[in-house]
Amino acid sequence: MTRNPNVIGKLQLTCMIIQAQFGSAIITIAHALNEKAGTGAWVSCLLSGIINTFYAYLMWKLAGKAKGMNVMQMLMQRLGGFIGRGILIIMGVFYALISYLVLTNWIVTTDLWAYPRTPVWFLLLALISVCFYMSRKPIRVYARFSVLATIFMTFFILLSLFTVKDWNHYNVMPVLESGWLKILNGSLTAQWALMGIEFLLLLPCYYEHLDMRTVLRMTLYGNWATTIFIAFCTFSSTALFGTDMISYIGQPLLYQMKAISFNVIERFDLIVISIWILFILTSVYSFFMLFVSSISAIFKQPQAAPLPIAIVCAILLFTASAYQLTVEQLNMVNGLIGRFGPFFSFSLIIVILLLLRFAGIFRKSGGDNPLP
Repeated sequence: MTRNPNVIGKLQLTCMIIQAQFGSAIITIAHALNEKAGTGAWVSCLLSGIINTFYAYLMWKLAGKAKGMNVMQMLMQRLGGFIGRGILIIMGVFYALISYLVLTNWIVTTDLWAYPRTPVWFLLLALISVCFYMSRKPIRVYARFSVLATIFMTFFILLSLFTVKDWNHYNVMPVLESGWLKILNGSLTAQWALMGIEFLLLLPCYYEHLDMRTVLRMTLYGNWATTIFIAFCTFSSTALFGTDMISYIGQPLLYQMKAISFNVIERFDLIVISIWILFILTSVYSFFMLFVSSISAIFKQPQAAPLPIAIVCAILLFTASAYQLTVEQLNMVNGLIGRFGPFFSFSLIIVILLLLRFAGIFRKSGGDNPLP
């Protein structure tokens, strides 16, 4: 008996959420939080996970309203042409921007650490081509790949534990030195590192065989697995380098791995970067699919990623990413998106839920047609 290629399991759902969240921020999160939370940076990560739990619940509520389709298609059906297309355009632009930032941050980091002589266009073409290829395959192909990529996350944990002998517990003491307000401010910054639960919007038609409470539980498992992982890596970097040194290190986790030396491997950080590409790939794919699905829903396409729209979106993403920003410009854009991106995404989901509620009241009061 042939298994349905459009059905995903519980473990696959959890791993897909983890891989959507786990991307470029893991390398720089300790540096980004150090300025705001200091020794309490890892606490900010945990608080951010608590905040993101509520966001995941709202995302689950929204995804639960789509039956037999993804949320983008449901919005066109329930909200009508004008409002539905307006919301989808905003979503498409936002997810395209996130894809662009993940790609650009990856290009800058790899240029500094691993591939200074490799043309930018080649790296972009390779990564975007793989994302495009996976968009043409059944969802189970990516689901299996995400499980494989999640297994490699343990590699980061093992390497971080290898540096335990060099940790200085005074570097993380006192934990609340910066104060709760700054730690809370840091948790809002850490929300950028946990973005990706939005991928759940694409999956309602693939987990219809699962109970909705099970879907919520698997989603929260994924969110908290990513939260604990990021908090551990942040704690590890802080314990090793201290807050003063991290303020000068843009990629603390890579420097931490570079400090590891074996007799047969001189630069262990290059192996780490090679594995990190897996997580960049899954993160870019997740937001690329959200981008493509938003655009395809505007044109009322039955597929989440029809070939012509996927090609156009891939070309647009490649063209935009090929323009290289300076480090100062990239830091400014990262700061703006890191501060306002999660808030915008949170507000967008709230607005959509309210619009769907209003549309439901409108139909019950006698209006058979969707909103204009």
